[in-house]
Amino acid sequence: MSRKLSFDLVLCATAMVIVVLGMVMIYSASAMIATQRFGHSSSYFLFRQGAFLGAGALLMLFLMHVNPALLQDRRVQYGALGLVALGLIVALFQSPINGTHRWIALPWSNLQPSEFAKPAMILFLASFLARREERINDMTGTLLPVGFILALFAGLILLGRDFGTATTLILVASAMIFAAGISWRYVAGLSLALIPAIGYFAGSAAYRRERLLTFLNPEADPLGKGFQPMQSLIALGTGGFEGLGIGNGRQKLFFLPEPHTDFIFSIIGEELGFLGAVAVLGAFTVLAWRGFRIARYSHNRFAFYAALGCTLMIVIQALVNVSVALCLLPTKGIPLPLVSYGGSSLLASLMIVGLLLNFSQQSG
Repeated sequence: MSRKLSFDLVLCATAMVIVVLGMVMIYSASAMIATQRFGHSSSYFLFRQGAFLGAGALLMLFLMHVNPALLQDRRVQYGALGLVALGLIVALFQSPINGTHRWIALPWSNLQPSEFAKPAMILFLASFLARREERINDMTGTLLPVGFILALFAGLILLGRDFGTATTLILVASAMIFAAGISWRYVAGLSLALIPAIGYFAGSAAYRRERLLTFLNPEADPLGKGFQPMQSLIALGTGGFEGLGIGNGRQKLFFLPEPHTDFIFSIIGEELGFLGAVAVLGAFTVLAWRGFRIARYSHNRFAFYAALGCTLMIVIQALVNVSVALCLLPTKGIPLPLVSYGGSSLLASLMIVGLLLNFSQQSG
């Protein structure tokens, strides 16, 4: 039986430092944009993010202290999956925002249900794999059911034109299934099947083809489709070793589009320099270390898979976001966890941190 321990203070402190840095950088990156759009307040985006931070902190505290048995309850897991699926379907019938159907319009804000698919799917997969671990290579009893659920949610997210989130969900789920000991012949078969599927979806929509071509040669159209990646590189290069100082960045002044969201790492590099960018990467490295440590020392298989999935979700998103800012990957619309502006992303990320802190109390 697992013994009750104190939660991981290093993980908690690191996550809070990242969140605080994110709030500072959101204000720095968005103040001018907020003033131009809304006139009356340069703190518009900061206050909105602060409201979601308060709600996310409450969710994190709740998940830190909830009975782990409740997280394993199938009724809770299927209920969460059902709510997320309903949200994804409702989002498809909402008015498009930037040509996508990712958000549900609420009186006070917009919610992105695909963000909440991340913790819901991790808990479901952790429970499912823990129960079926001995039969992980059973095609009809294990692989087909889990593949159906994963394909359903990835498909709904793709219908909303969110290729990046769907890909991230599949990558994390695949890693969890791999950790369960799936046979290499299935790994090879799945990889061979996914390569053409990913290629098809990447090229099936005009905007995705344009992003891919822009990634391959952004200099070909520096004032058009290549504008965003080129401005990101300019921001990172301008920062130098020590940066221009918080608030002194220039690319956020209507050069780099939406600098407080997907490209906030570029503003960090410009204003905090190489040192600041490395410090951010170091903080995420600490999160990865503590998360994988929690998984390694878990006293039950559910906690192992759930901690592994939570850690991978944060790490993969951070790697993709930073890679996009460095023009190592095409633009994906993946936020930097705990840093980028976005209420749904912050809520989901804090929920994942809360789950990790809960599992840390049962490991050691």
